[in-house]
Amino acid sequence: MQFAKRLTISVLLNIVRSIIIFFTGIILARGLGPEQYGIFSFLLASFAAIITLFDMGTSSAFFSFISKKIRSKSFFLTYFCWILVQFLVVLILILLVVPDAWLVIIWQGESRDLVSIAFIAVFFQNQIWTLVVKVGESQRLTTMAQMLGVVIASAHFSLVILFFWQGFLSIEYIYYLIMVEISVGVVVAKLIFPLEFLEGKENYRDSFGEYWNFCKPMGFADTWLLRRFGGGVEQGYYSAAAQLGVVSLIFTSSVIRVLWKEVAEANEYGDRDRVAYVYKKVSRIVFMLGVVISCFLIPWTEEIIILLLGNQYLEGAVVMSIMLLYPIHQSLGQIIGTMYYALELTRPYVVINSVHLISSIIAIYFLLAPGDVLVPGLELGAVGLGLKMVVLQVVAVNVSMWWLCRLQGWAFGFAHQVIGIGLFLLLGFISYTFVNMILDKSVYILVRGFASGALYFTTALIAFYKVPWLIGLTKLELKSYIDRVKVF
Repeated sequence: MQFAKRLTISVLLNIVRSIIIFFTGIILARGLGPEQYGIFSFLLASFAAIITLFDMGTSSAFFSFISKKIRSKSFFLTYFCWILVQFLVVLILILLVVPDAWLVIIWQGESRDLVSIAFIAVFFQNQIWTLVVKVGESQRLTTMAQMLGVVIASAHFSLVILFFWQGFLSIEYIYYLIMVEISVGVVVAKLIFPLEFLEGKENYRDSFGEYWNFCKPMGFADTWLLRRFGGGVEQGYYSAAAQLGVVSLIFTSSVIRVLWKEVAEANEYGDRDRVAYVYKKVSRIVFMLGVVISCFLIPWTEEIIILLLGNQYLEGAVVMSIMLLYPIHQSLGQIIGTMYYALELTRPYVVINSVHLISSIIAIYFLLAPGDVLVPGLELGAVGLGLKMVVLQVVAVNVSMWWLCRLQGWAFGFAHQVIGIGLFLLLGFISYTFVNMILDKSVYILVRGFASGALYFTTALIAFYKVPWLIGLTKLELKSYIDRVKVF
């Protein structure tokens, strides 16, 4: 299947899946309340970080290797065994090795049983299901992989609604649902994916060498410190804000693995022009889509909270406004990270990320810590974490992008970032203010939001038509795309 077609299918199916996941998160936030939702999100974030630590970059290496060319069954089996080792090691540590005193410190007093259940659910979701999708994408089975993801998300949404309606919604039940859903999804994928394999066996020593060369250079601290100094409610505000911010990442999540596959394959065959072309177009379009969505939502933060989450989350309005800026550069960072992995430039990428991680831990301590401890902080809670996430993300992404361009001999520019964010924030507040001047606030929020959206997105399209370089296109290229749409 052609790159453009696969990308289009991936975007459409990911939009559907992301909408389902978004509303599932909203129901969980409302049903659990700020404190319980904060605990739920804290456990998810803690184990996502621990799994990443034990993974040591091998999942990225695996996808790059199977994207470049067809591999043997023995190659897949070796990686599956490594996944099983990771799972068993962490589970044994939690159940049998980690003392109760450490458990209290690391997971802030949550029970060993709940911590174990959370780990299994997160591992199934982050490692096993992601592995299934990567295998499908590596052989251009985009439609099958994405459709299966939509079905699982729909089933999860339906069951969460049922549990919420029956009054059974709890953290433990949500984790059990995830385990069952992923298990069923893996079995279905095994049955329907028409995978191709290289004949014979690959040398294990050669495979280990590939992984070593890729991974040898190769945050939980943020959420832990917020939970430690801010408590469950602050964690809940931050998690709900992050949930709303995910809206801007819908397109990015659709693009990542398709882009990874194309760049890895083009790089394997030495097609540098295609690598440069794909990078420029995709990075600009993904960035500007994130900007357009986030800048429209920011002025409507309080209304969105009341409509979707309820008044109990209204005190978190400031952090939610800040966190709506975070996905803009997060999306760009994911594209840049994909380029580094697909081009197997892991060493400089890990160095940059390591500096970012160290800076992040230092900054977040001073932003969150109380003012009366030995090393005093600013006690900014979720707002401090949000500010840190946004500012350091912008710095880290631009450093990564500059270094990638330097290594590949491409021109580096950030004017589109400054102009794009400034322009669309202005348009967002103008459309919000204009509509709320004309329509009284007693008018239902969805009516006012639709009117504001119509004005905002119309002016956004005009802006892109007048300044096409914001999305990496020339006027001639833009006219060509418009003509294709007219023909279609």
